[in-house]
Amino acid sequence: MALDGKKEDLLGHYTVNKLSPFRRITIDSLDVLTPVHNMLALLEVDITEAREKIRKGIREGKPLSLQAFIIKSIASAVEANKEMNSFLLKNRIYTFDDVDINIPLELNRQGEMFPGQVVIRRASEKSVEDIYREIEEAKHRFTRQAVTGTEDEWALRLMKLLFIFPAFFRKLILRKIINNPRLVKEKHGTIHFTSVAGFGQTPGFVVPCIGSFRAVDFTLGSIVKKPMKVGGDITLREVLTMTVMFNHDIVDGAPAARFTNRLRSIFEKAEEM
Repeated sequence: MALDGKKEDLLGHYTVNKLSPFRRITIDSLDVLTPVHNMLALLEVDITEAREKIRKGIREGKPLSLQAFIIKSIASAVEANKEMNSFLLKNRIYTFDDVDINIPLELNRQGEMFPGQVVIRRASEKSVEDIYREIEEAKHRFTRQAVTGTEDEWALRLMKLLFIFPAFFRKLILRKIINNPRLVKEKHGTIHFTSVAGFGQTPGFVVPCIGSFRAVDFTLGSIVKKPMKVGGDITLREVLTMTVMFNHDIVDGAPAARFTNRLRSIFEKAEEM
C-alpha cells in the first residue's frame, strides 16, 4: 500500500507478443533433436599469432577476418578427419567428402530480427580471403533482400502455413528433413559453426544443451587476454574459448581427442594464414 493511501501499482507496464514463426520453428527443431548422446570438449585456444597476422593483413589491404580464419581452420581439421564430416541416420553413417560449413547470420527484415544462414561450400579448398569475400557477399545479398522483401517471402509464407497444423505435424515434417542426410547436406551443409558470445570480452564457455545428428558441432565463446607460459616467459595471450560437441554415436573418445589436438594446433600455429 502506498503512503498516500492509493493502491501501489505492483504490475507496471508490460507487453505480450506472439512467438515469431522463426522462434516457433526453432523450438520445434530443438524438440526433434533431443535426446542425442554427446561428448563436449571445452577448449582454450591461443590465437595471438593468428590475430597478429590478421591485423597485419588488414593493414596491407587484404580481405581478412577472424571469423573467416576460424572457418578455414575448422574446415582443414575436418578435411583431415573425414569421420567428423558425417551424419547418422538410424543404423547408417553418411560420410561426405565436401566440407560445407553452415554459418548462421542474424538478419534485419523491416525492423524484425530473424535468422539466416550462409553455407561455405568446400571450405577446406578455399583460402581465408575467399571465405571472407563469400561471407561479405552473402551479408550484402541478404541486406538487399531484406530491403526489397524478395526471396525470403516464400519461406515466411511456408512457415505461416505450417503453423495452421498442430505441433506434432510440424515435428513430423522436421524429422523427415533431418532423417534425409542428402537433403540436409544440400540445404544446410555438413558442419555447423556459431558464435553465441559474438567474440565478446566476458570469459567463459557456451555449452549447448541439445544434440545433433552431425558428428561434430562448434560453438565459440569469448576472446580474453590471459597470462600463459610461452617458452620460458609468462606473457599475456589472446585466448578463444570454444566448445566442440561430438556425437558419441558416431565418434569415439580417442578419435575425438586426436581431432581436438589437431584443431588446436591449426589454430595456434595460424597454419591457414
